[in-house]
Amino acid sequence: MSAPFIPDFPSIGKNIYYYEPDLVDTPIPENANTHPSLIILCPWYGGATPRRVAKYTSGYRQRYPRTSILLINTSFRDYVARSLHSIDGNITPAKHTITKTLQSTPDARILLHVFSNGGCNTVTQLARAMKSEPVNFKSALKLIIFDCCPGDSSFDRLYAAGAMALPTAQPGRAIGTAVLYSTAKVGYALQSIKAMRSIDDYRADLNDAEIFGEARRLYLYSRIDEMIPWKDVEGHMIEASRRGYPVTGVSFEDGKHCGLVMGDERRYWDAVERAWEGGKTVVWEKSRL
Repeated sequence: MSAPFIPDFPSIGKNIYYYEPDLVDTPIPENANTHPSLIILCPWYGGATPRRVAKYTSGYRQRYPRTSILLINTSFRDYVARSLHSIDGNITPAKHTITKTLQSTPDARILLHVFSNGGCNTVTQLARAMKSEPVNFKSALKLIIFDCCPGDSSFDRLYAAGAMALPTAQPGRAIGTAVLYSTAKVGYALQSIKAMRSIDDYRADLNDAEIFGEARRLYLYSRIDEMIPWKDVEGHMIEASRRGYPVTGVSFEDGKHCGLVMGDERRYWDAVERAWEGGKTVVWEKSRL
């Protein structure tokens, strides 16, 4: 196995890491029985460095110290051009980990946190794959957090996602740009002719009760996000509300793409905790900044 992506998160598969708290040495919080049994994080592609992802893992560990965390990273190849079958094989360790949790804890409750279109890709593949497991994943899923997502299927969005991971120095950036452009063009063409799944497919899946059950939804998004426009997020949020899902939307006036927690950490985590506890379900709660 490869080295941990971040400390305390050993690898259990390609791009998959799992943190298990030491229950012997970790004090039991007063309200521990209300905490998630498992948190699943599906970060964005491009810029999801260990330091940035650790902002979220450390935040969850602070609030839910006895909860395990499953981290599933996204590669550009998975996001753009891999077949559903090949991705299913890669996420097998994640499936087994979730299944083990649900079998050992009959009343397990899962919090799922998804970032950007890359995370949407990963989680829809995972949820579809869980349908073949001998456990009821969608019943255990209690809250889905959509962080700066979902977006649309435009080429510009696809290319911009990959560009976030390009080197900043030359000639690496110039070479990377050329390779990325051709790769993204091929991937976009395959998605356009339905040879590969596109974000339009993911958007539909994410509001499909047969795949994700009836979990509450929290949408966290930015009004100035050029990667995933707020109108795309609110469109999905409105559709979820029309389908009967309990929905909360929290917008940030000046937050960066997949960096909302850095701009207003207290408000960000307050929204997460309130949503997990089953707080108010309004469609829009605009930033107080």
